[in-house]
Amino acid sequence: MRHDARGIESLPVVLLLSAVLGASTLGIGLACLDQARRLSERQQAIDAFNTFTERVRMLSASGVGSAQLVEVNTGEGVIVLDENLARLVVGDEIVRSDFLPLPVLASASQLDSGSYLIELKRGADGGCFLELRWFE
Repeated sequence: MRHDARGIESLPVVLLLSAVLGASTLGIGLACLDQARRLSERQQAIDAFNTFTERVRMLSASGVGSAQLVEVNTGEGVIVLDENLARLVVGDEIVRSDFLPLPVLASASQLDSGSYLIELKRGADGGCFLELRWFE
């Protein structure tokens, strides 16, 4: 009987320790899930940036008047255009940057998620450029 009495007294301690360990494990698990979600969104933005720059390169090698429709899904990031330079910015961090073969002229200097039409045009000076327009 003495053995059973000690087991009953230690049961609340075991339950309390189990609850503390369970709560700390849950906290660590939620933090890991949040980190995985952020990394997934970041990778999605990188993939969208790579697709955009690839389409620009392909279109730059084609003839005047050629056009391509590109779907950009950068999540919380934006693609910042400055003539021949494209940068992927997520938060305050520049994640990727790339020099493009031709200057890209757009009505807005930042691309959010959406569909865009890119068209190869010839300027008044005879040089080529890419015109980018938001596509509905």
